[in-house]
Parts: sequence; structure tokens; C-alpha cells
Amino acid sequence: MISVETISRRGFLAAGAVGAAMVGVGGFGAVSRQADAAFVRPPGAESNAQLVAACDRCGRCLQACPYGIVTPVPLAENLVAYGTPTLAFDHGCCDFCMQCVDACPTGALAYGGPRERDLGVAVVVKDACVAWDWAGCTVCKDECPVEGAITLDDHDRPVVHPEYCDGCGKCEQVCPSASLRAYDASVEDKGIVVVSRSSEAAQATGAVSSEELASKRTAVSYTHLRAHETGRNLVCRLLLEKKKKTNRPG
Repeated sequence: MISVETISRRGFLAAGAVGAAMVGVGGFGAVSRQADAAFVRPPGAESNAQLVAACDRCGRCLQACPYGIVTPVPLAENLVAYGTPTLAFDHGCCDFCMQCVDACPTGALAYGGPRERDLGVAVVVKDACVAWDWAGCTVCKDECPVEGAITLDDHDRPVVHPEYCDGCGKCEQVCPSASLRAYDASVEDKGIVVVSRSSEAAQATGAVSSEELASKRTAVSYTHLRAHETGRNLVCRLLLEKKKKTNRPG
């Protein structure tokens, strides 16, 4: 686990400044919820809260990724996690080359953690998945690189087995749903997407709707998180440490 002492000055100041602002408008609970927000992270991220604290937003992991799937969290989505790396599988997937981990200077992405080769889990979006409306589409199952992670039910619809899925994003990348359906802004572009295992979407039984995905995709399930993964204590320690440094004479 990355301790507060190993967080870079840039990352510390960023987290401290944002945390102070959030405390002013919403208290520690608001900071904690945003630090814990369930984004799909690159390999080697111990937890969302730890990555938010340790990452200095240098962008080296984005530059190192040969597939262009590492992208920064937008400010509009999360004030506390803004600029930290998340994964987008629109045009690529992760083969765990670990170049992002090698490029990380702070240990926010590191070898040996529980998430080194477990990015998340795929969920089927039933109103976007072509197989739920018509028969014949098995692209996600056919292209999945992990045997047994995706199978078909009695109606030839995809079923994800979370115990095998590593969240690589191949299924999301190759899903042809948007090109086969009439455009509907209320429906997800992909019929299968990868979400964080700590998200409420990951705790759903079976397929979800686009509306459910939108509300649960980054909403954290605190019943799933281990106690030390939550951001509340981490943010408190960051702010207290920042206060000590600010008040230190000379």
C-alpha cells in the first residue's frame, strides 16, 4: 500500500487543495465518495482511493500505453479524481503489457497488488445488446480471450462469469451494437461494457439497462470495498498532513 509519505509533492498538493475545497462545500463525506468513485483503472492500481492519493497526474501512463486506452478522468465527472488515469475501451483493449506500470513514477500503479491483472468485470447492457433483441450476435463471446468468461444462455444471449473475467475490455471494444441499431441517445453505445468491481453496476445480477448503468457505473458499492480501500481515512490524513506543513514555521 502507498503510504502518505511516498506521495509526490505535486500529487499531495493537488489532493490537498481539492480536498480542502470539497470539505468546504460538502464535508469529508463528499471527498471520500469522490475519492472512492468506481472508475476502471489501469493495471496495478490497488484501489481508487489509493490511486487518487498517490497519482501526481503526470500523464506518463497515458503516453506509455501503446493502445491509447489510458485516458484522464474528466473534471466534469469527478473533482477529486480529475486527471487520474482511467481506461476507455472504444478503440482498444488491455493485454497487460504493463508499460503504464513501468512508466508510473509514484507507485500509484505498481506490481504485485490485488488488481495487477484484474481491471474490472464486464456487464451486459440488455437494451443495447443486439442478442437481446435479435438472434445471431455472438461477437463478444467469440472474441473474449479468457476461456469461460463469456458464455451463451438458452436464448444465445451473452452471460458474463465474473470469476473468470479480468476486465481487459476486448468484448467492449469489438461489440458492434451501435452500428447495428437505430440511434437512440438514451441507450448505451455498447451492448457489453467493463465496470469497476467496486461499482454498484458490478453487483447487479444478470444484465442491466442503460439507465441502470448510467446511475451505477461509477457509484461505489461500500459493501464490496474492504475497509482500508475507502477514501475517508485517507483524505483525512492528507488534509491533516497538509495543515501541519502549512503551519510549520520557517
